[in-house]
Parts: sequence; C-alpha cells; structure tokens
Amino acid sequence: MMRFRRQIEVQEAEIPTASMADISFLLIVFFMATAVFARDKGLKLAVTPKSDTAKVVKLTGKKLFKISINDAGQVFVGDEPVDPAQIPDLLQQRLEEEPEAVVLIRTHVNAPYGKMIEVFDQVRNVPEANRVAVKAIRPEE
Repeated sequence: MMRFRRQIEVQEAEIPTASMADISFLLIVFFMATAVFARDKGLKLAVTPKSDTAKVVKLTGKKLFKISINDAGQVFVGDEPVDPAQIPDLLQQRLEEEPEAVVLIRTHVNAPYGKMIEVFDQVRNVPEANRVAVKAIRPEE
C-alpha cells in the first residue's frame, strides 16, 4: 500500500483592517466627549463699573501703600527696593497704622508678567488688604 502525503497548506493569519477607521473614529469621539477641559483660573479682580456719580479721590501719604515694579522686574515699596517676600510684613505694619489704606500696585508695561503676579499674591496673603488697585506704568510716565 502506498501512502500519500497530504500537503498541508499553511495559511498566514490576517488581521481584518476594514473597520479600523470606524473604530479609531469612535475612540476619538469617545475621548473628546469624556475629556475634562481645564479652564484658566486667572486672577479674581472685582472691577467696579464706571458711573457718572463716582467721585475721584486722590490718595496720598499714609492712605496709600504704593508698590512699584520697574521694567527690569525690581520691586519697590515707596522708593525703597524690597524683596517681594517682605511685602506682607510691610503691608501688615501699614494697615495697623492706617486700616483704610489702599494698596496700589504700579507695574511697568515691559516688566515680567510673573513679577506682577508674585507681588499680587504677596498682597493677597494679607487678609486685611481688601482695597487693591493695579495700574500700568507707561514709558513716558
């Protein structure tokens, strides 16, 4: 008797890619629909609307705590250069002397933005400092 050898065909495995585009589209839609987008928190500033009955009051002397930031990013309280970390202590002393004092942060338009935020955060560390004004210093001033 004669034995026949069977020829076994080896088939290569295939991955069906016909629906791959559909699956990737559904995944994109799913992740877009379930993603949580972070909002920029920014600074909380309460800006009062301009009214015709508002009075302009000039503040001088002890009623005004002036912080200035020049174009190089140096911080001054009055005319004295200070480290921003010293601002809460100086402000606390001023508010003990004059509780109605207004904090004015004057920032040069070319100053580093982060420096103004750093100074503003230091002012916010003093809970009694609830009257804060921000002003830009133009080069011609």
